[in-house]
Amino acid sequence: MFRFNLQLGKVAIVGFCMLVMLSCGSGEIQNFEGIALHADPRTDRIDLRIYLTDKHGTPLIWNQSILSPNVGMSTISEADFTTNVKVYSMRNGEKHRKVYDDRLIDLRWAQELNRLDRLMTAEIPRFFIEEDPERDTHLGIITVEIQTEKQGPFTDTLENAEIYKF
Repeated sequence: MFRFNLQLGKVAIVGFCMLVMLSCGSGEIQNFEGIALHADPRTDRIDLRIYLTDKHGTPLIWNQSILSPNVGMSTISEADFTTNVKVYSMRNGEKHRKVYDDRLIDLRWAQELNRLDRLMTAEIPRFFIEEDPERDTHLGIITVEIQTEKQGPFTDTLENAEIYKF
């Protein structure tokens, strides 16, 4: 009887350890079901803020759950994200020509001051964006796609973004 209880205890401990390993190291961000894109024009680049959102478009919060991307075993590295960005020039108020199609540069985790939103930042150097002589405005359209091995792809489009310098 004692031997049976000892074996049952070992099985319970091993089962609990497996459950913890599978839940913590899953490589998924809980409630991650979309992104919201914001752009900040700079002289030499376009800085992008990519907010991770739930299915309702509400930004996710840092450390909201055990599956936070910056804590312990469940860390999800920036290198685990696959990204693509397409930039289009505009003519007559509509999408005209694709002037950039590549990955995001310098993708990294970030946090704004006094906010807990889960966010990543990246940039598009302006010298990578082709000049479109037929465009009629310095504005354009930016579409970002981001995914992990287990989640996504998620896409958001930002219209009327400043892609060319004045």
